[in-house]
Amino acid sequence: MTGISPETSSRMCAHMNDDHAHTCHAIVISAISGRETGKVQHAKMTSVSMTGYSLSYVLCDGDACAMKEITIPFAPPLNSPDQVRPRLIDDHHRAMTPKFAWLVTDPTQRIIFGVCILLGVGAALGREGLRSAVDDTPWAKSMIDYTFGSSARFAEAVIWAWYFSLVAHSLEGVYTAYLCKRILKLKAITTMKWFVLNACVGFPIMNKAKELVAINSASKSKRKK
Repeated sequence: MTGISPETSSRMCAHMNDDHAHTCHAIVISAISGRETGKVQHAKMTSVSMTGYSLSYVLCDGDACAMKEITIPFAPPLNSPDQVRPRLIDDHHRAMTPKFAWLVTDPTQRIIFGVCILLGVGAALGREGLRSAVDDTPWAKSMIDYTFGSSARFAEAVIWAWYFSLVAHSLEGVYTAYLCKRILKLKAITTMKWFVLNACVGFPIMNKAKELVAINSASKSKRKK
């Protein structure tokens, strides 16, 4: 079995770091998800072998930052150096695919998603239905009357908030889909997943896509200098 020489490994790493820095970033985040917390920075591929590849990165938790390294195994190991590219492409697509689990595991997304569900339920009940539900619940009526002035005003606010969030999140989703398809060159199905998640919770998803675009743009700018 032919191995991967140090020169070939260095060339592969340089290509990934120069042209696909966002992929390295996404792979690290995907690999450490659920095991480490903090902000990942400066992810770089450092070596490639027949059994896997290594990436270094900086993990920051507040003001405390530490250099880390992780090895991603090829499963199964490669039979030929020619298999590196398709395996890395597979890992790229896996890492760049957004996770619907974020709606539960990410605190910000969990809160926004929960609020949107409640707004949707309120809108589905309609003005009269929501007003009646509030009026029939003494503790809720007391609190809402104190805050909004009346249950009718509260029902109106809920319905307007629902439609506003629906329109705003959808517009953000269109922008996110544009970034994914035109800038990050993702598959149509992956782009659609980004759009759907963005439509559910809005800016937290859009910010993730924008971060990947910024990393990609920064690496290409450095290469041009």
